[in-house]
Amino acid sequence: MSFRRKTYPEVAESLLNRLLGGVSGEAHPYPPAKATREPYRHALERPPVDRITAVWGARNGETFRFAPDADYVLSADGAELEWKAGGARPDDGTAFEIHYLPRQREMRVNDLYPGSVVRTLMEAVALETAGLYAQMETVYRAGFLDTASGGALDHVVGLLGIRRVRAGRNSGELRFTRARNTAGEITIPAGTRVATADGAIEYETTSDLTLVDGQPAAKVAARDLVADNDGLPPDSLVLMVRPIAGIEAVTNPAATTRLDRDENDDELRSRARRFLAGSARGTRSAIEAAIAAEGLRAELEEPAPGLVRITLQGVPGPDQFARLKKAVDQVRPAGVKVDVLTGEPPLQIALDLQLVSATGLPETRLRALQDEIRSRYADYFARLPLAADGSLSRLAGLAIGVEGVEDVRIKAATADGADVLDVAGGLLTLGGKTAELAELRIVDPALATGLTLAVRYPRGQPIPDQAKLAAAVEAAIASLNLLAEQGLAADDAKRVLGWGRLTRLLPLPHAGWTSASFEAQLGGAAGASAGEVGEYTVQWVFTRPSALSQVLESAAAPAFALATGERLSLAGVSVEVKPKAA
Repeated sequence: MSFRRKTYPEVAESLLNRLLGGVSGEAHPYPPAKATREPYRHALERPPVDRITAVWGARNGETFRFAPDADYVLSADGAELEWKAGGARPDDGTAFEIHYLPRQREMRVNDLYPGSVVRTLMEAVALETAGLYAQMETVYRAGFLDTASGGALDHVVGLLGIRRVRAGRNSGELRFTRARNTAGEITIPAGTRVATADGAIEYETTSDLTLVDGQPAAKVAARDLVADNDGLPPDSLVLMVRPIAGIEAVTNPAATTRLDRDENDDELRSRARRFLAGSARGTRSAIEAAIAAEGLRAELEEPAPGLVRITLQGVPGPDQFARLKKAVDQVRPAGVKVDVLTGEPPLQIALDLQLVSATGLPETRLRALQDEIRSRYADYFARLPLAADGSLSRLAGLAIGVEGVEDVRIKAATADGADVLDVAGGLLTLGGKTAELAELRIVDPALATGLTLAVRYPRGQPIPDQAKLAAAVEAAIASLNLLAEQGLAADDAKRVLGWGRLTRLLPLPHAGWTSASFEAQLGGAAGASAGEVGEYTVQWVFTRPSALSQVLESAAAPAFALATGERLSLAGVSVEVKPKAA
């Protein structure tokens, strides 16, 4: 049952309409029961109608007076109310009330002018009636967890056996520290329990805490579970009752102290909701919650009556797997068998993204917006429903939503090395498998990939000319950047830069050595081999804007593949004497 408070204007209009011989409070459901499409129409019970005096209903959960001509109109035959396109509408699933004057009606009184006896009495009745509706609303709201307050809320949560925490309970702040080499957001829900090293005293957090990507630590308030425990010194609460993925350590930086106030309504509601969520048993949602609590994703199936099959994404560790089986066993329906199976590891997604950023942005901002895109994409794949394909429009929208990004195109996408880019369908075709972001190569013409060259020569041998080395590399970079502007295909051999091809560019002062430009190599000149450089050593380092580097220091090193549209810039050339072997 729902309740809608009627305000004084609505009650007064209803009484006045009735005194004029009209129909007041004729209720209609929205949308109509047999309606198929808009504009919705509602047949009035006493047609033909002279005019509709008012329409009242619920909009966004609040009492609302709908406007004539803007929100609704009376049909030409005076038999129906019709909602207008673009106008306000009642909330779905609610009833609204229509006040109207039929063409044939009998007026009971005619002394309805302001200040008259009848009008004064009517307004007094309307005022008292509106006051009763206000009191009924207070009573109605006092019966629900989300709307009750004060003593009424105490009575509601008392049905669950929960009592408000009074002043005097020990409390303090807990600091949660992120584990090294972890990325993404980490959420620590309210009610997370932390104990002393011996497990004798437990505290629970009183609100949710989120560590954003890159944030090393954060603090949240917590309080003792027992009212009469003594306070604790700093660094006493160090044991998480249930481990949280991505959290390395927890402690209380300062000593705990006694609360000087009672638990407020919001804190009490939050605790009651956690109790309700934790008390759910025997449902699919309870099993899903148990899986999520361990930081895992899985697909649930019911292949036969009395059997539930959980197929996990990936292969969790033995401890995590044991905790999951125990948690699922605690919430499964009685008499139902639950099989927990490990699935295939998620597909490793690699994306090539071509970006157009706003002109004039500093390099620090260009790098920051690429980091933001990486974080958004990693979160997208982490939240992608199991067995769902990726959406190219959604991925593009996530990138465009970063301030400073003007355009973006996904040029290539692979999953475990296989092409999954379906441009025509606007999808990443994942074949019903789960996926996670492994590599995101972002190409922005405003931010080039740095190329560093280091040449070492043996003592006593001719010294390479650093200026000539730099000139040769810059000439090759210019050629490569020109090809990037023209658009190299993903399978074009020109975009693959191996140690031999790059080293052949260099004018080394080694006997018998011949260099060849990039164009000459494209014409058939062979790349260098390890034996041709003699005792000289050549090292190439590619550093993308993401700060990820690839080092090529021998002919056996894997080649560096330029992404579509990726530009290079010379970051530095060094010539050093080769150290003597130990």
